[in-house]
Amino acid sequence: MSLSSEKTILVVNSGDGTGLNFTRSLGLAGGYRVVGVDTTIEDFHTSEAESKHFLAWSEADEFVEAVNKIADMEGADLVYAADTGPQLMVISERRDDLNRPTLLPDQVDHWRMEDKWATWEAMQEAGLPVPDTALATDRESVAAFIDKHVDIWLRRRRGSGGSGALATASLELAQAWLDEHHGWHEFTVAQKLTTRTATFSGLWYEGDLLCSQLRERLSWKYPSATASGVTGVTGVQHTLWDEQLHDLAVRCVRATCARPHGIIGVDFTYDHDGNPLPTEVQPARFYSSIFFLAQLGVNLPDLYCRLALGELDVPAEPSINPIRDRHYWVKAVDRLPQLMSPEEFQCNGNNVPGGPAPAGFSRRTRSE
Repeated sequence: MSLSSEKTILVVNSGDGTGLNFTRSLGLAGGYRVVGVDTTIEDFHTSEAESKHFLAWSEADEFVEAVNKIADMEGADLVYAADTGPQLMVISERRDDLNRPTLLPDQVDHWRMEDKWATWEAMQEAGLPVPDTALATDRESVAAFIDKHVDIWLRRRRGSGGSGALATASLELAQAWLDEHHGWHEFTVAQKLTTRTATFSGLWYEGDLLCSQLRERLSWKYPSATASGVTGVTGVQHTLWDEQLHDLAVRCVRATCARPHGIIGVDFTYDHDGNPLPTEVQPARFYSSIFFLAQLGVNLPDLYCRLALGELDVPAEPSINPIRDRHYWVKAVDRLPQLMSPEEFQCNGNNVPGGPAPAGFSRRTRSE
């Protein structure tokens, strides 16, 4: 469903993976014109926005002034920051100084969710099942965790994409890592869980859930490129329905956010007994794979923009996990992701109709 007339959306970080998939989702919906604002030259050049702007900045005042100028020049209707980072934080903190609307959680809620230690404290206080976690304040606190769990997980309190994360059973390595990354009081230390993960994406309006969807991640892309194996770039994922996981995700959002508003996600990692434990509540922006759901008919970026611009009536009942069947989303280098059915995903050269592909070639699936 398109908007009544074309709307212009100013997307900060439009050339990042998160911005690209937001832009593609709006393109699929129709009725939008995207203006990109990017702060790195590679994102500027790879942006798929209809109009693109490169912005170098150092101070918040400078950033806000430039965004307002571009919004006026381009006739923007809405400002959206696509990725976690300094740009999103400035937009959140200075939203009242912007000359265009945003759709964000209240600032105090946003800040709490951006801080993984504050998030963990809020969920633990609410009685939710969370991984054993502490703030890495000194060598003794880290040593106690290694004595208790053997394998531990270090990560920054703020940021995304597994930045600075490390899994180790060595106290010496953990201390050196924290020293090198200036991580004391800025990293958490937690029990190391399994590699199985799942994600909840939910669109909220003034405390009410409007639409949500669960996905399970099967792999990360480029795991060998980081010390932790976590890159923030999903390799393979599929849609998922689990009523208990959905309920837990909603409880996590409500524990960390007094008035959920806009898009809020929850990441889960399963423990060795198969229980999902929340590890992060992600506020204010969509995950990079949101185009996956749009391809399947649940276009959350479209709903987000229409909601922010007053063109969407709030439904009486939320749309909870509308995609119940399993579908796969597979990413590769230098090509668009592929949407696959379970049968297509399980195919290999020996069971694709027509027999094995010739050496050096692979057969195309319907989605190609």
